[in-house]
Amino acid sequence: MKIRGEKQYEMCDARLEALIQKGTALGGMDNLCAEDMAEYKTLSNAVYEWECREEPRAWRVSPTLVAEIKSALRRKGYKQKDAAPLIGLSPTMFSDLLHGRRPLSFDVARSIHHMLGVPSDLILA
Repeated sequence: MKIRGEKQYEMCDARLEALIQKGTALGGMDNLCAEDMAEYKTLSNAVYEWECREEPRAWRVSPTLVAEIKSALRRKGYKQKDAAPLIGLSPTMFSDLLHGRRPLSFDVARSIHHMLGVPSDLILA
């Protein structure tokens, strides 16, 4: 899916937020049904690509780092909402970070490395 304009972006972003709220209410994004999870992945990739193209920000978390963080969460048996306080964020702030809506601060980067075991070279890349 490729977002072609501001209006489509706003619709996709609103739907993505609704899915995030639904997943949070269910106790984590892993608890979404398969259909909602597929829509969530499609929308998050499309929104990320549009934002990178239309609103480039040097601090945006790379998809590679996001994938590694999610992999680390699975390895450690954490749900996103449970890991957030361990790295010093609220579940909403952690979600925003993973979706490129919040910058990665030094303290959070250090916590991700120490608490989740994400290699520092991936964080700094």
